[in-house]
Amino acid sequence: MIKLLVDEAYAFDYLSILDLKRQKSSDSYDAWINCYKYLQNQFDNDKWLSMIYSSEYKEMLKANTLTFDAVEKAKNNEVSAQYVDECNYLRYKAKQNFQKNFFSESLSELKLGYEKYAHKSRTV
Repeated sequence: MIKLLVDEAYAFDYLSILDLKRQKSSDSYDAWINCYKYLQNQFDNDKWLSMIYSSEYKEMLKANTLTFDAVEKAKNNEVSAQYVDECNYLRYKAKQNFQKNFFSESLSELKLGYEKYAHKSRTV
């Protein structure tokens, strides 16, 4: 394995994706628990619990579930590509909120071409 420096919210977004996959398949448990423990070891217990049980983390889980389900439906042309794209943008917004609420640095990820969604009030 390699180590990669990423924004904190990026790491928690990845954890939430693994959490979603773990819920859908027990084959994903090891990847989830390894990531969970690796991240957990970087924070004191109070900070960890405040983040992992936060509404912001739950929003990331919801956004990733929405995106995952949209991709599955898109495989059979049940939803448009634009809908999948919008779900992915909601995922980005959830990451931004997590980063903003728990860390002093802004999210470094930059989404391009999403001006049309920026003014929508839709949430997960």
